[in-house]
Amino acid sequence: MNDATDWVLKTEVEGFTRHFAVEALPVTIGGDPRADIRLSGVNGTLSVGMLDGVFFIQPTRDTRNLRVAGEHVTGARKLSDGDIVALDTARITCRIDGGRLRLEIDARVTAGDTAPPDLEELARETRADEEIAITPVAFRPGAGQRVGRRKRPSIAAIAASFAFVVLAVLAWYAFTARSVSLEFVPEPEVVELPDTLFKVRVADRFMLRPGRHRVTAQLPGYYPLDTEIEVGLLQDQRFEFELTKLPDQVELVTLPETGAEVLVDGEPVGRTPLIAEIRPGRHRLEFRADRYLPELREIDVEGGGQRRALTVELTPSWAPVSIETTPAGATVLVDGEPAGTTPATLEIEAGRREIEVRLAGYNAWRTEVDVTANEPLTLPPIALVQADGRVELVSTPSEAAVSVDGEYRGRTPLTLSLRPGRAHRITLTKPGYEPVTRELTVEADSGRRIQIELAAQYGDVEIVSEPPQAEIWVDGTRTATTPATLKLTALPHEIEVRLDGYAARNAEVTPRPGFAQRLEFELEPLDDATGSGYPRIITTGLGQPLRLIPAGQFTMGSSRREPGRRSNETLRRVKLSRAFYLGVYEVTNAEFREFMADHDSGSVAGRSLNDDKQPVVNVDWEDAARFLNWLSIRDGLQPVYEESADGTIVAARPLRNGYRLPTEAEWEWAARFAERETALVYPWGTELPPPDRSGNFADVSAAKLLPTTLVTYNDGFEVTAPVGSFPADALGLHDIGGNVSEWIQDFYDVYPEGNTEQAVDPLGPLTGRFHVVRGPSWRSATQTNLRMAYRDYASEGRDDLGFRIARNLE
Repeated sequence: MNDATDWVLKTEVEGFTRHFAVEALPVTIGGDPRADIRLSGVNGTLSVGMLDGVFFIQPTRDTRNLRVAGEHVTGARKLSDGDIVALDTARITCRIDGGRLRLEIDARVTAGDTAPPDLEELARETRADEEIAITPVAFRPGAGQRVGRRKRPSIAAIAASFAFVVLAVLAWYAFTARSVSLEFVPEPEVVELPDTLFKVRVADRFMLRPGRHRVTAQLPGYYPLDTEIEVGLLQDQRFEFELTKLPDQVELVTLPETGAEVLVDGEPVGRTPLIAEIRPGRHRLEFRADRYLPELREIDVEGGGQRRALTVELTPSWAPVSIETTPAGATVLVDGEPAGTTPATLEIEAGRREIEVRLAGYNAWRTEVDVTANEPLTLPPIALVQADGRVELVSTPSEAAVSVDGEYRGRTPLTLSLRPGRAHRITLTKPGYEPVTRELTVEADSGRRIQIELAAQYGDVEIVSEPPQAEIWVDGTRTATTPATLKLTALPHEIEVRLDGYAARNAEVTPRPGFAQRLEFELEPLDDATGSGYPRIITTGLGQPLRLIPAGQFTMGSSRREPGRRSNETLRRVKLSRAFYLGVYEVTNAEFREFMADHDSGSVAGRSLNDDKQPVVNVDWEDAARFLNWLSIRDGLQPVYEESADGTIVAARPLRNGYRLPTEAEWEWAARFAERETALVYPWGTELPPPDRSGNFADVSAAKLLPTTLVTYNDGFEVTAPVGSFPADALGLHDIGGNVSEWIQDFYDVYPEGNTEQAVDPLGPLTGRFHVVRGPSWRSATQTNLRMAYRDYASEGRDDLGFRIARNLE
């Protein structure tokens, strides 16, 4: 190719330039008529190729005289920038830059620049000359010649012929031999070439013919050298050898002799006593023996086969410990193992040890001692005390507190150790029972069992309710109906009063013997609409509080006259007939990861949305529904969501008692109307701009992240804030306006204008493609999307979209 842009190889010959792409490689250069670059008058051809980005050359089969940087080349060779390639009479300069190769070719160089003769070719020619056979030629006398008796050569002729042959051999040897220098470190006493027939030593050099020769050398204190050298065709050659010192013989002994394991430089070599061969140099020796401390030595070995000795004294890893008892004959245990009988001097391993002394009829004696290696230790005399008597104390009921002679010992059932030969006062006490006191004496090393029945204490508790006839449950057991007087043990009891249609009431009471008590319960009727009789706050198994929201009637949507209104905010009359529960906070990352451990809410321009206290985002509607089903099952409630025939997840109708998302009507009632005289326009009121601490919106701190922000408001958070960072609204709910928008249970729909019919507990369409999204978020900054009536929809998760938990009354 001649395209001067897409090339990897460029050749320049006598002013003529060619370019080659990578697919055109390899390129041949030389005297071959078929070569890509033809060089007239040049013997031989080479090829230029590239492999893995590296350029190389290779001679063709018949090319003999190829050199690169003065080195003879017979196979493939890598090219480098600046290399000079000599091919017969041609010289090629290599330039490599940026993965491209440029060849400057001079096809005719002067005689001084031509390649030297091929040494291997000369060697072959020399060997051919040496192998020429001299064949005798048959002699036939010519016509007319007389054949007579052969004349014997004279002695002078024979001597001359012999001298000629010797000179010829010497000349042949002088012509073919090479000067070889054998250099040794250190210098050996004896150097020989035992298998070489023709060898001439001249001073410190040998005259040797090309080929393989065996070299031997010897020097006391060193390993004998026996190796081969290859004498080449160069006239002057040098070979270097280094003799290796013999290892020293080191005799290793320990005191005392324990058969210690010996390691040299970490490698085991045997057990003492032993003679170890250790090579010259510095070495680390370690001696290990049972019940002795490890010993380390460093030695310098000179080498040369010398013999030396090393004796190492071992230090015991134990110490003699002397123990005496009164009386004698007691068994001594060290760390639980029998070691001897008193009086005794025991060899005990160094360290912190537990010493125990036992003798029948006496209490065991125990102590802990610190034993230092090789330092004798004598314990103070031990006076053993007669063994305690053992008493197994059991009470009915159990868990009675036990004291002996005024000292607390524990709770029944309990085994007591009591000193023999004296009276002991034992007292048992338990709340709600009469105390019991006993006196007893025990014998040494004896055992007995005592069973004590505790008498319960009772008190009277009168329980009344309004209205009456309510069930009375005591500690979870149905006992009577109001009014009633119960005789209960003088212990704390949980009293619960139940009556259908009324909220259950609870109280705790501790009866007092001799003092009657009265409990009065005013039962509150249950009201599904107001929530009366139901707990104001309930808590999920994850610790998320849900607040009771009373029912009510209101008009959803917004007036056409409201600034920023959208057409999907049509007015609808709605009635919620039953109170419900709604999460005080949006669901956090930490709570959601209890269900889906690997969830990552992500980040925005490097600002994390994934902290535990931040609201979970980047979850779709079905992720939220699955989380709520999982939490319902975990808390023993009925899951609300189920999979429909087409594979989508929908809420069961009627709604079950498990956790769910709020309906759109429930969300708008709680966010705008409940417990308020007038409906909210914005999360903070009816006018812009928002006052300080109103919530998390698109403020000046997010100006680098968002195209539109509130220029006079700063909430201090660039993205989502930890839930509960801003004050709660009138119902006690946090972030229902701001932080993140929230998934709603309803499928999205646009309702017609002018419908005056009141919808009761609406649940939205049965099917749909999108779900409703309500509430402003940290991305909201316009008059339209900051309003609480603003309706949005989505089918996938977003970085500003989360959810909160709702639930029916029951």
